[in-house]
Amino acid sequence: MSAWRGRQAAAAIAVMVTMVVGRAVLLAGSWFNQDDFYLSGRAASSDLTAEFLVRDTAGHVNPLQQLAYWLLAHGAPYSWGAVASFVLLLQSVATIVMWLLLTRLLGERWSRVVLLAVFAWAPLTLATTLWWSAAMGLWPHVLCSVVAVWLLVRWRQGDARAPVALLAIVATTAVGLAWHERAVLIPPVLYGVAVALADEAVGWRRLWAALTRFRWLWFAQTLLLGAFLVGHALLTDVVGGESTWRQRVEVSWSFLGRNVVPGLFGGPWTGELDGGAVRPDVWVVVLSSVLALAGAVLLLRRGGPARRWGLAFVLGYVAADLALLLSGRAGFGSVIGLDPRYSSDTVHAAVLGVALCLRGSRPWLGLLESASARVRGVVVAGTVLLYGAASAAGTALLVPHFQNTEDKAFVTTLRAQFAANPTVVLFDRLAPRDVVLPLVGADSQLSRILAPLPEDLRFDEASARLRMVADDGSLRPVELAGVVPAEEGPDGECGYEVDRSSRRAQFVVPVDGRLLVRVSYFTAEETTLTAATGDWSADFLASRGPNQMWLVLPDRPGDVDGLTFRGDGRSTVCITGVEAGLPEQP
Repeated sequence: MSAWRGRQAAAAIAVMVTMVVGRAVLLAGSWFNQDDFYLSGRAASSDLTAEFLVRDTAGHVNPLQQLAYWLLAHGAPYSWGAVASFVLLLQSVATIVMWLLLTRLLGERWSRVVLLAVFAWAPLTLATTLWWSAAMGLWPHVLCSVVAVWLLVRWRQGDARAPVALLAIVATTAVGLAWHERAVLIPPVLYGVAVALADEAVGWRRLWAALTRFRWLWFAQTLLLGAFLVGHALLTDVVGGESTWRQRVEVSWSFLGRNVVPGLFGGPWTGELDGGAVRPDVWVVVLSSVLALAGAVLLLRRGGPARRWGLAFVLGYVAADLALLLSGRAGFGSVIGLDPRYSSDTVHAAVLGVALCLRGSRPWLGLLESASARVRGVVVAGTVLLYGAASAAGTALLVPHFQNTEDKAFVTTLRAQFAANPTVVLFDRLAPRDVVLPLVGADSQLSRILAPLPEDLRFDEASARLRMVADDGSLRPVELAGVVPAEEGPDGECGYEVDRSSRRAQFVVPVDGRLLVRVSYFTAEETTLTAATGDWSADFLASRGPNQMWLVLPDRPGDVDGLTFRGDGRSTVCITGVEAGLPEQP
């Protein structure tokens, strides 16, 4: 039996090509977002060390993800083409392996083409494809999960040597764990498949048969998982958010009824977008739930010998995903249950579970056995096209929301305006909320997230050309709000006459916090000035003629009552004004 010959293979290739073209177009229109920025900034400022690779990132320890961020930050900073190609490659390889797996489970049945279309086209995986950090939490895990199951099925069917298959499965699981903690679900997935394939046993005896047949595999997987969980506990220090029973129930309903079920049927087709979540209309929830219930009943009545185990496999995987979500995110309320980042991996489990239900069943579930080949062909084509249309509708709803065009416009505008005036210095600030939420503190500073860029961006240095970065990425002249001036200088029109000796400009009232200071001066010759207070100082070149210089005074303990100026003696500088204040937001 070949997976690549015949009309079914041609249909499968058409499904894959459609997926590759569609996702390539959508990826080309997307860009980096949120976590991508601050993780890239961290990678750019770090050496490639073991400490960096196993760094605790909001409770996650993902060495291979960290490696990917480091390689991109140091080799191709903010190259979306490289990221898009990598994500598309992962999904494409996962889809090919899924086709090989479906062929082994279902043989030459048209149902494998329908299931492949669900896996390839489901909009449930769209958000986690167009967002890099989310994609790295989905596709490497799904690929490792599908490869591990494929290896197990080949072993079960006698097409692979046991030691080789065992080592390959353990290695695949280890790679998955190094990418994302969700790979802890791979061993349960393998056991569920082994139970469904244990046709030599009946009923509950399948559990024991699967356990004993692959006992060395389960032993090795248990050791691997144990070592991973111990290491993870030692490397992280994050406690899951507290939640009430009501919140857990609301999250569970959102996750199951309004997220997973509509998503598996190509939805949501209509709904309200709310941040990273989608609230489907009521009719979408009702229709998709009816379809799911009808499909489950049909499989239970006419499926193969493992139909109950196949459905239990799907329900168990969804329940495990929900448990992971409730353990750390339920405190966010029902909206977190709508986030596709926590549900998109259920697609491969649902496809695999339905295939296990269909394995060994009567052709066409006994419904169309007497129909002509032409009628059956029309039914298959109609089913695939109908799912394609549903997925297209769901994709059309989601794409404008998940392509991150604002982030791309922000960085593109900033780089273009800096290229037009590369001598400017930028006032450091938190990135706009649409780019990076301020939840990561200093890691969301522009100086951190833009550090990987090839431009020599300078922040908070003394400059006569200081600029503010607006929320749209444009560079604006600096203006002060809430100005606190220094007292008038004692030297008449010269203000404060500064040469080698120090002169102190006293503010009319003490100031505190991170502030901008505008120094107005004139001098006959270029000379270097130093402004200082406490342990902070800044040097700048005073140019000939009347000028202004901007200084960024960092947040320091205690109040600042003035600045002390000292020159290098090459020329006398007259400081005619010193003003401190907050930058006016552009």
